Amino acid sequence: MMTTGELKQDLLRVYNAINKKIFNVGVKQQKVDFVGNKIIIVSRNSRVPVLKLLDENYPLSTRQLDHLLFQVFKQEIKACLEEQFQFKIITILKDYDAATEYSGTIVFLEQDVESYLNDMFELE
Repeated sequence: MMTTGELKQDLLRVYNAINKKIFNVGVKQQKVDFVGNKIIIVSRNSRVPVLKLLDENYPLSTRQLDHLLFQVFKQEIKACLEEQFQFKIITILKDYDAATEYSGTIVFLEQDVESYLNDMFELE
């Protein structure tokens, strides 16, 4: 049976791997919590160097690029979580604060996380 702690570790590995794939760098810090049917991931991510360079003179452009990168990230993580954990995902929200390098991701599931853990136990 997969424990809550093991699921959290697996989720953080997936999250970090997708960050490496898209941004070419892993996260500095990350934490995951479950609240009912929500998976909440808070992390500190280094700013992509080219975006950091452009931030000062072209903040609107870098904000638009951030938005596009978030869309790609959300597609990637949704596909991975649905395939690896058989989660039924309603939506994913993501934001990033370039000044502090904090990122927040909320994954909304159709059921409570605990019910997925119980389902994983029954499959074993």
